[in-house]
Amino acid sequence: MRQGTINNYVKFSKNFGGVRKCYEGKPEIIVGGFMCDIDLMPAYPNAMAAGTLVFFDENKDARNLVPLYTFKVKSVDASANTITVEKFETGSIAKVGMKLIVVGDDLTQAADNVATVTAVDSSASDVDVLTVDNVAADSTPFIVEGDVLAEAKSDADKTVKVIPNGLTYCDNRLDPDAYAIDIDPVYFCIRPVLERRMPPLTESLKKALRENGCYFKFSPRV
Repeated sequence: MRQGTINNYVKFSKNFGGVRKCYEGKPEIIVGGFMCDIDLMPAYPNAMAAGTLVFFDENKDARNLVPLYTFKVKSVDASANTITVEKFETGSIAKVGMKLIVVGDDLTQAADNVATVTAVDSSASDVDVLTVDNVAADSTPFIVEGDVLAEAKSDADKTVKVIPNGLTYCDNRLDPDAYAIDIDPVYFCIRPVLERRMPPLTESLKKALRENGCYFKFSPRV
């Protein structure tokens, strides 16, 4: 029986900023940690990257945290109903059953269409190819190169799964033996946050963070 991780060689960073460090300064975390449903974690051995958008609820005793995964579209093949998305250094976060919408300018407004992931090809090192149930409406693709996709609440409610109020502090990977995981959310960093080293953002997502009491100065520097 395994006891601890003293003999492990760890690929992903458990310190602030992640394996591809995105925080230039030490970020401030919400004290206490928040539990994330293990079904919301990337499949092992992939990890949730530092800087992933999250929603955490301090008003409930359960102290739950929900990630909002985002994807940058590299290409779309409407004839095959496939979407090629950039893969982060920490691995694939896409899962069959995810319902994806294009992130709009107003997160409270529903998208026109939703695409449900039916298969994931994660064999490439830099991209994932997602097969979805549909990428076109009236023969016109509603997802195009350069779009940022995020999870939707449901087929009926085509708004983003959660409105984010924080970012993850470090890379988080679910151990195969784990039955629970807690994650530290970040709400403040006095030094710049390097957005090209984190999962994709839009101006509307940055606005939501600001309106939810976060302070991050995002920088496009590498």
